[in-house]
Amino acid sequence: MDIESVSIAGMLLAGVMETCQPMNMLILFVGLLVGIIGGMLPGISTVTSVALFVPFTFAMPTTTAFIGLGAVFCGAMYGGANSAILINTPGQPAAIATAFDGYPMTRKGRAEEALYLALLASAFGGVFGTLVLLFFFEPLSLAALEFGSEAFFWMGIFGLTTLSSMFPGQVMKGLLGGAIGLAISTVGLDPSTATARFTFGSYALVQGLDMVAVMIGLFSISQMLSILESKDEFIAAYAKKAGAFRAALGTIFGNLKKLCFSSSLGTFIGALPGAGGNVASIVAYNEVKRWDKHPDRFGAGTPEGVIVPESANNASVGGALVPLLSLGIPGSATAAVLAGGLMAQGITPGPQLMEMHPDLAYTFIISMLIANFAMILVGFFLAKVCTRILDVPKLYIIPAVISLSIFGAYALRSSMFDVLVMIGSGIGAWLMLKGRVMPAAIALGLVLGPIIEESLVTTMMRAQGDTTLADLLLFSPLSMFFIAACLFALALPWLLNRKRQRKTRMRTRVFSTACLRSYAFWLVFVIGIVSAGYLWEALKLAPTPRIFPLWVSSVMLGLSFLICCSDFFRPQAQKAEETITREARRHVVVYSLILLGVYFAIQAGGFYSACFLGVLLMTAYGVFCVGRTPVTAAACAKVGVFSACCLFIEYCCFGLLLRLQPPQGMLL
Repeated sequence: MDIESVSIAGMLLAGVMETCQPMNMLILFVGLLVGIIGGMLPGISTVTSVALFVPFTFAMPTTTAFIGLGAVFCGAMYGGANSAILINTPGQPAAIATAFDGYPMTRKGRAEEALYLALLASAFGGVFGTLVLLFFFEPLSLAALEFGSEAFFWMGIFGLTTLSSMFPGQVMKGLLGGAIGLAISTVGLDPSTATARFTFGSYALVQGLDMVAVMIGLFSISQMLSILESKDEFIAAYAKKAGAFRAALGTIFGNLKKLCFSSSLGTFIGALPGAGGNVASIVAYNEVKRWDKHPDRFGAGTPEGVIVPESANNASVGGALVPLLSLGIPGSATAAVLAGGLMAQGITPGPQLMEMHPDLAYTFIISMLIANFAMILVGFFLAKVCTRILDVPKLYIIPAVISLSIFGAYALRSSMFDVLVMIGSGIGAWLMLKGRVMPAAIALGLVLGPIIEESLVTTMMRAQGDTTLADLLLFSPLSMFFIAACLFALALPWLLNRKRQRKTRMRTRVFSTACLRSYAFWLVFVIGIVSAGYLWEALKLAPTPRIFPLWVSSVMLGLSFLICCSDFFRPQAQKAEETITREARRHVVVYSLILLGVYFAIQAGGFYSACFLGVLLMTAYGVFCVGRTPVTAAACAKVGVFSACCLFIEYCCFGLLLRLQPPQGMLL
């Protein structure tokens, strides 16, 4: 054994001893708890959780601060799965794919098992990514540097092609949803020339539509409105089942190959600057689904649909730290915030860290390993607490989640405009959902839009002299690889569908005008008109800023036209679209009006008083009008106490802990 190996082994042993110091272990558990809770709350993303913890590290020793920040990073990446599984509301974008099968498991009465699956898979992915960080960070960092802008462009396009298999039977609507997300991402300043696009004279739109604010609306608000349509008293039937943790553990050991594959993919994507867990989880979910023997299981509540995205997004944590520790280049926005916390301690990430402070670097890596194992302990007890939410009637959960969404949207940038964006995107997502344009597809386009556009513009700027744009975008090795992958991803669902049709009776298509009485048809028709207006506005822009919007608007217009035309030739046996009752529609309208009323009341009455009034009105309407509970003094007191407690908890979380400064009105 050479001297270098002995030295590294000694530093690893010293890292274990340093991490296990009582104070460091206390900060590690506190960091995990802060991260998990922050990841669960809409609007408090992984980046925000780590950023909020940074000021508390200023008075800590450097090693302790490093351990605490790493623990928050691990915990926050996992925390978003809890809300995604229980109420179909991802706490952060990286948990979007987890909701695809996590929430159906909850609907089947397997919520506790789904939470344990997410916990164990997150720990597995976290440990996998950290071990890769420990042993292979140098070659991985060099491989990540080989990814030029053209490779990032095609990787983003490849991410969009996953929509073709993510929504079986609704391929074109899935792609249309992705295009809508891309269009939303173009609002604001152009990344290359800082030209304002699609702002229509509004200064608030110059900064663009905040991705997290839109996400909160897409999943939180729209899901609450969808739950309101159900006649069930609770979100899902739940009965505590013995052996849920044991069953989850058996599923983990029975799917080690899939976990290793998704963790490897997550680690590599995490190491690519700008990608992160958002992309890693969706790509891993789709690839495992694509190659599964029974892909139809995914989306219906299969355990593999929970463990795959969770292992991938948590493995991306270790991947994101690879270029940070070895080259000083953050692999994600959260890694950039963590780098800022280190610099505040006088430590510069990169080659100097490994040369001048190798003991600190190895202690941090060891602490990440311990944090992922400790996360199982913390998450185990939190899962038992979280499942109790299913025992609460939905008419109490809905106003609580909506008010929490308002606080979360405002906390992003202390902007009431973000609250309006959240409300608008939530109501719009519910309307889209009724026409089978899935919010998850819009969210994917929203996440990938900036990556695709910035990479395209950068590639065009690089295409000078002897190197043409075609050489970079079409004929470079990585470009050709991703182009082939995109073509394969688009062709495979079509081939599988043809194979399925051969086994079953071919459904004949006949011309019919029945679609003219369909809400879904007119929704797509309106989207087509909006796409034409979007195209017209894009033509008014300068040559460079309009390239990406022109492409997106053309795709939206073409897909809308194809969908409308295909609706005239539906298969005879096609299932009729889902409808909702007039009463349920009225309830949704009332809740939406109350939500809009809260927004306008904040300007006059103050943030807390308007939110309290909103929670009170929604709870009272839900209990007495939707639930038809008799109006008694006891029932009224229960509604009032619940509303006050709800607002008090939110005030403690956002006002006291996060020191949120909401707008003041005549009241509070």
